[in-house]
Amino acid sequence: MLSDKQLAQYHADGYVRLGKVATDEEFDALRQRTDDITQGRVQHDGMWFQLDLGGAEYKLGPGGKFAGPSDDYRKIEGWERDPVYLAYTQHPVFQAVTRQLIGERVSAYRCMFMNKPPRKGTVLPYHQDGGDGWGLSSVDGADYATIWTALDPATKANGCVEVVPGSHTLGLLSKRGHVVSEEDKREHVENHPSVFLELDVGEVVVLHNFLLHRSGVNESDIARRGYSVCYMDGAIHRTADEDRKTFPMIFGDDALSVLDAEARMSA
Repeated sequence: MLSDKQLAQYHADGYVRLGKVATDEEFDALRQRTDDITQGRVQHDGMWFQLDLGGAEYKLGPGGKFAGPSDDYRKIEGWERDPVYLAYTQHPVFQAVTRQLIGERVSAYRCMFMNKPPRKGTVLPYHQDGGDGWGLSSVDGADYATIWTALDPATKANGCVEVVPGSHTLGLLSKRGHVVSEEDKREHVENHPSVFLELDVGEVVVLHNFLLHRSGVNESDIARRGYSVCYMDGAIHRTADEDRKTFPMIFGDDALSVLDAEARMSA
C-alpha cells in the first residue's frame, strides 16, 4: 500500500514513485515477452498495433492488426490477453494500490505498451487522460489511476514523461479532446514548473489521469519503452454499449485468470 507520505504526495502532486515491484526473474520474463510480441513470435487475437511515424509534429499513424516484426511500434494495446503481462498487471502491489485509490473491483481501460524507438519517437503534446473521446460512463465516486512501468531507462534524452505537478487538481480541462488548448497551456503550463519523470529500468510510477503530461522525441540510441495500465472502477462501462458492457476486470471476484490466458495459448 501507499504510505501516508506517498498518498499525500499523490494527492498533492498527481504522481508518486513506487520503485521496482517485480523480481529480476519476473522483469526478465516481461521484457522477453515484449520482444516476443513485437517480433511476432507470440501473437494474441484482438491486440492492436500502431507504428511510430516519428518527428516533432504530433501526428499518429493508423492502427490495427500486427504489421510484421518491428522495433518501431509506437503503441500496442491488449496486453491483458497475455498471461505473462496479465500476471504483472495483477501484481499484489498494484492490487493494494488500486484498492487504496479506487476500490475492490477494478477494471482496465487499457493495458498499453508505449515506445519511442531510438532516434525516433513521436512528440506527444500536453494532455490529460480522459474526456468524451474515452466514451466512459459517469459513476459517482469512481476514480482512475495509471500505473506506468519503465521497460528501458526513461531519461530526458530518450523522451521520458514530463508532468506539471498539481495540475490534476484543475479537473478535466476539456471534455472534447484530451490535448489541452493553447489557452489552457498558457494558463496552466507556461510559468509553472514541470518535472521530468526519469526512471530506472523496472521502476514504476502512479499517475493521476488528469495530471497534465507530455513527452518529446527520442534523441538517444536507447529505446524508451514503457507499460501503462489505466486502472479504474469496475462499474464504469462504455457509453456506446447498450448492454452496459464493462472493461476487462483486473481485480475482484470476476477478474481475468492467468490460467485461462495460458490455456488459450496452448489450445
